[in-house]
Amino acid sequence: MSAIIDTSSGLSIAARRRRKMLRNAGLPIASALVGLILWELLVRTLEVPTYLLPAPTAIVEALIARWSFLMTNLGYTALSAVSGFTMALVLGVVLGIAIAASPLVDRIVYPWLVISHAVPKVVVAPLLLVWIGFGIKSGIIFVVFFTFFTIVVNTVMGLKSADPDLLHLVRSMGAGPMKVMWKIKLPNALPNIFTGIKLGATLAPVGAVIGEFVASNRGLGYVLIQAVGSMSIDLAFAAVFLVSAFGIAAWYTAELIEKKCIPWHASQRGQH
Repeated sequence: MSAIIDTSSGLSIAARRRRKMLRNAGLPIASALVGLILWELLVRTLEVPTYLLPAPTAIVEALIARWSFLMTNLGYTALSAVSGFTMALVLGVVLGIAIAASPLVDRIVYPWLVISHAVPKVVVAPLLLVWIGFGIKSGIIFVVFFTFFTIVVNTVMGLKSADPDLLHLVRSMGAGPMKVMWKIKLPNALPNIFTGIKLGATLAPVGAVIGEFVASNRGLGYVLIQAVGSMSIDLAFAAVFLVSAFGIAAWYTAELIEKKCIPWHASQRGQH
């Protein structure tokens, strides 16, 4: 079957999509390469000591030399991040639905959510060590604490932003509260929920690493603390790179799921 041809440009639709993808990816990649080259030149020209700022080539060498070690600890961090984020997602969406459905729950729970979010997260990490103990459980709970608020808030915002006229219409046709929630409010809230998911997905590895700073002897957070303590700054940067790469991968994974789940939404049009 022949490809569909756009007569205005002479290119098939598939070819135009590939060209658009290359154009969209080309600029960020080129920008990153230029930044890395300037970083390398700056470090070498000014002869910056490695213990202050290693060159990108030194970081790559550390990644290669300690690859197995770093991957093992990345797996531990990823387990904490994914487990904690999954718990935060389920609890956040359920609580968000309860807050949006009940003014009483809203008045009782929402102030406590704001108070808990206002508490500095780094302050909580040592307390978790006392309350929960040493190990992966503290890391998971810290990830929940780190990502829970953004999911709840975005869920509530989405559920409360449903069109009042549409709600009045379906209620006048006899739809009960549950049907209104599942047929109108929840589909309307999906873009906001996915915004919370994407933000939470990038915060999850950060939360896992901070938890590992004080409550673990494994994971990239522990590697980072040990590397800085021994002045192995190239290894520390390698750990930071892996945490950042994990966060970026989490964001784009969530974005891909969003495109599959809500292709009808205005934010997704023109991206296919």
